[in-house]
Amino acid sequence: MLDKYLQEILFAIDEDYEINLAAQSLSRLTGKDHEASIGTLCYEELMGRSEPCLNCPMKKGKDSGEVLHDVILTGGERRFYLSTFAKDKDNDLLVESMSDITVLQKDSNQLRHEMKKLKAEHVAGQLKSRTMQHDYNFLLNAINKQTYGLMAVNRSHEVIVLNTVLRDYAEKKTPKHCYEIYGKSEPCSDCPFDNPDVRKTPRDMSKKNMTVTYGMYDDHLVESVRDTTREIQLINEIRISQNEVQEKQRQMELLNKDLLRMNSDLKVVQAMIDEEFQKVGQIQQSLLPETLPEIAGYEFSAFYTPTEHAGGDYYDCIEMSNNHWGFAIADVSGHGAPAAVIMAMSRSIMRSYTYDVASSADALSMVNEILCDNVHSNDFVTMFYTVMDSKTGKLNYASAGHNPMLHFDKSEMMVRTLTAGGMFLAAFPGVEYEECSVQLDEGDILFMYTDGLVEAMNPRREQYTMDRVISHLIMYANSSCEEIVSEIMADVRRFAENTPFEDDVTILVMKKN
Repeated sequence: MLDKYLQEILFAIDEDYEINLAAQSLSRLTGKDHEASIGTLCYEELMGRSEPCLNCPMKKGKDSGEVLHDVILTGGERRFYLSTFAKDKDNDLLVESMSDITVLQKDSNQLRHEMKKLKAEHVAGQLKSRTMQHDYNFLLNAINKQTYGLMAVNRSHEVIVLNTVLRDYAEKKTPKHCYEIYGKSEPCSDCPFDNPDVRKTPRDMSKKNMTVTYGMYDDHLVESVRDTTREIQLINEIRISQNEVQEKQRQMELLNKDLLRMNSDLKVVQAMIDEEFQKVGQIQQSLLPETLPEIAGYEFSAFYTPTEHAGGDYYDCIEMSNNHWGFAIADVSGHGAPAAVIMAMSRSIMRSYTYDVASSADALSMVNEILCDNVHSNDFVTMFYTVMDSKTGKLNYASAGHNPMLHFDKSEMMVRTLTAGGMFLAAFPGVEYEECSVQLDEGDILFMYTDGLVEAMNPRREQYTMDRVISHLIMYANSSCEEIVSEIMADVRRFAENTPFEDDVTILVMKKN
């Protein structure tokens, strides 16, 4: 029956914090039957903690004491309880009485009414005063521990509470009115007392940019003051950076328009250059032999492909008197129009100045001297030149730094590499060239080429090499010259895996039947 009238929450715990006894009033705190709490740990069941409360007398080994509890009830309501502890020596239990000080005034009035007959108003008043002082000290301590300025004012703008942080902002002063903290002599024009819609305002204090947030509670205003100087600086810096970025974007858009316009112009120019290159390539193709020689007992085939519209490779078949023929293959350094021009000069010189010169070495010396006098760039020409007596099948040959000529000897079924000493053309005047000779017999083959063939690469940057050319030359030695060239070029393309050639490719083949 007493539990019905008992306002305090009573229970008893043992030294392991386990609830041994509980009044029905405990259900107000737990939201369930008080007997269901027996056997549970008090700090888990009542406070929702994972370990004993810091100020628990049991933890400190004391027989009595008081502890302030901040409790969230099962319904989500937050309340403050003042717990008083007393040791029950007979049962070796610690009895805890929890008073709900949230409704202290109501409890105090009820207590005074119940205690009138016992004439204990004085004791009840002291208890209320002590509890209120405790609450005040607790709240003041909590306010002072905030990291931002905090104060409460009434409608007369008088400061009721001022925490230490805001006092520091005000240079240790304790003004009577709130507006004095902001260096004003009268209420602010945007004060929330006069402008209820105001929730946040900027303020300047001690050369700092402050942001004040307001909360209205009955007739009191709570102001939260935070130093936002650095934040405002960052916002201004970001705004400046955004403006700079926008300006750079605008400039980039203008540049992009200019680039698009220039790109359009470049496409027109490139189309004109391509057209000119095509014309140069057509002219260059016209300088190559239109037909290969038709000499009794001999067979010929040739192949030519530039990497661009016009290239620097060149081959020629020059008919001389007394059944002699000159066969040349050359490679000009570089590509494109400059190489094509030097190639045309070399062809013209060969045909104009070496006609009927039966010595291949003398012919190269003459061409070198003329090119040195007329080519003033860093370009040079490699050339392999051979002069053949078609009646006897005897040839003499010379090389100006060119790839060796391959000679398939039918009688021994093997391929020899033929070369001779000599510097490339158009570099140094007065160069002497070595001259060698070879006899062509029935079934023999001469294979002349430029380095674009043996240096053709696949996607793994591997070169085709001369060995592959030699193996195919032996493999197709009984085939026609045209078939030999066709099979070798097909194998090169398979090896390159459709990778474009990086250099011009030229082949000139002759066979004695």
